[in-house]
Amino acid sequence: MLTTLSIENVALIDRLEVEFGKGLNILSGETGAGKSIIIDSVNFVLGTRADKSLIRYGEKTARVSAYFSEPTPQIRELLDEYGIEDEGELMLSRTMSEDGASVCRINGRKVTLSMLRGISAHLADIYGQHESVSLLNPANHLAVVDGFAGENLTAALNEQSALCDEYYGYKAKIAEYKELASEDKEYLDFKINEIEEADLKEGEEEELHATRRKLNNYESYLTALQAAREYLDGENGAVERASSSMKELGRITDFEPKISPLIERLDAVVIELDDISGELNALLDDADFDEEKARYVEERIAKINSLKRKYGSSVEDILSELGRLKDRRAKYEDAVAECEKFDKKIAVMTDKLYANTLKISSIRRKAAKSFAESVTGELKSLGMKNAVFTVEFAPVPEKETIRFEKSGSDEVQFLFSANSGQPPRPLSKIISGGELSRFMLAMKNSLPSGFGIQTMIFDEIDTGISGETAQIVAEKLYNISRGKQVLAVTHLPQLASMADEQYLISKSVKGGNTFTGLTLLDREGMLSEISRLIGGAQYSKHALLHAAEMKEYADNYKKSLS
Repeated sequence: MLTTLSIENVALIDRLEVEFGKGLNILSGETGAGKSIIIDSVNFVLGTRADKSLIRYGEKTARVSAYFSEPTPQIRELLDEYGIEDEGELMLSRTMSEDGASVCRINGRKVTLSMLRGISAHLADIYGQHESVSLLNPANHLAVVDGFAGENLTAALNEQSALCDEYYGYKAKIAEYKELASEDKEYLDFKINEIEEADLKEGEEEELHATRRKLNNYESYLTALQAAREYLDGENGAVERASSSMKELGRITDFEPKISPLIERLDAVVIELDDISGELNALLDDADFDEEKARYVEERIAKINSLKRKYGSSVEDILSELGRLKDRRAKYEDAVAECEKFDKKIAVMTDKLYANTLKISSIRRKAAKSFAESVTGELKSLGMKNAVFTVEFAPVPEKETIRFEKSGSDEVQFLFSANSGQPPRPLSKIISGGELSRFMLAMKNSLPSGFGIQTMIFDEIDTGISGETAQIVAEKLYNISRGKQVLAVTHLPQLASMADEQYLISKSVKGGNTFTGLTLLDREGMLSEISRLIGGAQYSKHALLHAAEMKEYADNYKKSLS
């Protein structure tokens, strides 16, 4: 529900804040007072197209904010999707600057215009301007029929949803098994055998590359080993020199006590050097170049590289792929049998789904007929004696070509004709602005009170009506307002007398500038405004008495519905 509307620098409005109540909110005023500015402001904050001409003369920006209470589950889902905090109420704002750029916010967070429109589509419908009416879009017509159809359709749709989940679950399974069943088993076996015959070992590739480096540098390797051994154990080498040093020190141990520990350390060095020399000799003994080994290393590396090009970037990846291939081969054995089993289940589910799809369509068609008759009857009572309204259904596709949806497979559009002898045509292409408001009024009176958007705004719904029809329109508008919030701009005293809250739109001149203002009327103010609507510019005691009678009639009408 729209609770507060705040407008800054829009056309003739400098600053205005108005609180709207539940039920029927009526806006009235002299011609040219600025009633359209209020509707334009609401349109603007809900995301409709606007240009910089909206900005009040002499100002650089225009801003409109709208507060809505009690966000619906659909709105909460969108807030979550947009990453906007749900604060229990909803604040939309939109600012336009003199360069034509606009900034949109939801709950204080900057959003795109399309995000603002996504939220506002669930908040309010403005009737009277084609671009503001969601029901002119055929994509929304099915939801209206469903709202009229009631519990029988809800049960069938719930059944459809469960059947679709099961049906497409089987479809996914059969697609998986068909993919396995279509596998080339010989090629699968070939790949498994190719990897298994290679007999790969983790870490093997690193060892092979280390061996290759040693073989590729054999001469340097051999020369280094020989030189190192000669330095240690050759003539006048390190071992011989250390032994000689130890003998010389042995001659003087009697003269210097510190010599004995040095001799012990030298003895340990000689033992270590001798051991190192022995290992060098062993390496030299094994250092003969092995051409066969070199050839094996190159072939093995080439084999691993070949497998890596096919199955992964490392030996570990290749072994992992081998496990996956073996798993696919194990599943392959049962794939054909599983396909046959799920094909039978799909056949059974297809029959069930198609039967339920036809059931859904039948419920909708029956409901649509009653809905169309109800709307047509409402239109006639609203003064459109020759109006015809029907709901056109596209044929349900054949079972062999249908794609099952949780919502069924119906496509509908609303057809309308206002004049005798004229066949019904698509609503959006034929209905006029004056007819549109009354059509929406008739439609809303035909739908359950809890259906659809909870704030409805009628922009001069009284166009082209008067007398008895005006009274009927007023009563029907009030009927709607018992389950929804209704804002209506009107020139008719019949509608004004039905108001729960009434606002007077007026224009004034201050300091050479013109301003539009909005005033919430008390009971006395309501009677005064109703009498003005009855008698025009000339107020009279008779007009006031008539206004009081109309207000009393409205009060009694409301009580009769309690």
